[in-house]
Formats: sequence, structure tokens, C-alpha cells
Amino acid sequence: MINLHSDKTRKGLGAFALIGCVVTVFCDVFMWFWVKGYNPISQTISELAAGPHHWLQDFGLMIFVASTLCLALDLFLRGEKGWKPWLVRLSMLALALALTITLIALWNEYGDGEAGGLVIHNYLVALLYPLVPVVLWFGTSVLPARKGDMSLLAKVTAVVWLFIAPVFFIVPTTIDGAYERGLGMIMITAVMIAAWRLYKDPSSAD
Repeated sequence: MINLHSDKTRKGLGAFALIGCVVTVFCDVFMWFWVKGYNPISQTISELAAGPHHWLQDFGLMIFVASTLCLALDLFLRGEKGWKPWLVRLSMLALALALTITLIALWNEYGDGEAGGLVIHNYLVALLYPLVPVVLWFGTSVLPARKGDMSLLAKVTAVVWLFIAPVFFIVPTTIDGAYERGLGMIMITAVMIAAWRLYKDPSSAD
């Protein structure tokens, strides 16, 4: 039987989350060359997810969801030993972040004029706006860390996010793909840092 509280299990969660982030980036970059005529500077990730071979982009997003859930599981497990209220809240926020991205990936209605179901894509994207800075800000208080870690950088990034994320909706269409990917890399990098810390020192949370 797997011991969910063991260092080995936590290390595995960190490793999976780290690999998942790399796979997510790979899927996106690979599609730049796979989809004929695609321009990652002026065209968004959503255009890949709604276009030909969309299954690969959806797969990449779902892998990122799995990475986020790995960290959420670790946070939830550590809730038994202190800081329980905040850990549980952060776990739920991480789950909400994962659920949001899941819907973005799988609910293929983008308001592109085609017949289909309820268009909720823009609302889901907007939901990421408050979730990302909260996870960045509070996550540094409970994730494995040592002196000299990147907690201050994470908190500064959380504040910066509040100012730069809304700009996405008004940037010129000639660069909105690049801008969106910059925001996406903030999310992915945050998960990668947490995953790496968990992988390198799983027992530091005890």
C-alpha cells in the first residue's frame, strides 16, 4: 500500500508535476511548427486549442492540470500537521485553478461565430486573474522552503500579475499570442518552482 505521507510519495508528486510542466510547454511549442501558418506571436493558445490537431494542445493543458493537482494533493496531505486552515484553502484554490484550466481546455466554445454550446471561455480566462496571485502569495508560506528561497520573488510576481494580466485584453492583436504566453509562463514557472522544491526536499514540510 502506498504511504501518501512518505517522502518517497511526495518526491514522486514533485517529479510528476515538474515533468508535466515541461510537457505542457513542449506541446505548445511543437504545435507552432505543426499547424501550418500559425504565428505564436500574434495568435493565442486558444486558437491552437480550437484549431486543427487541437487534441495535442488540450493534452498539454490537461497535463498541466495534473501537475497542479499533484501539488494540491501534497498541500492537502500536509494539512494534518499544522497551518491546516491555510493549507486546505490553498489546496482548494489550486484545485479551482486546475478546474478552470480543465474547462478552458475541454469546453471548446470560443465565441468564434460557429454553432455550439454556451460560450464561457472568456469568463474562465478571467477567473485565472484572482487565482494565480493568491496561490503565488500564500503558496510560499506552506511549500517546502529554506532560507534564501524565492518567496519574495513569488510575492512580487503576484503583485505584478495584478497589473499586467488585465492588459492582455487590450494589447494589440499583433502581439497578444506572445503576451498570453508570457502570462502562462508565470503560472507554469510557479508550479515548476514548487514542484522542484518538493522533489528536492520533500521532508521539509514536516
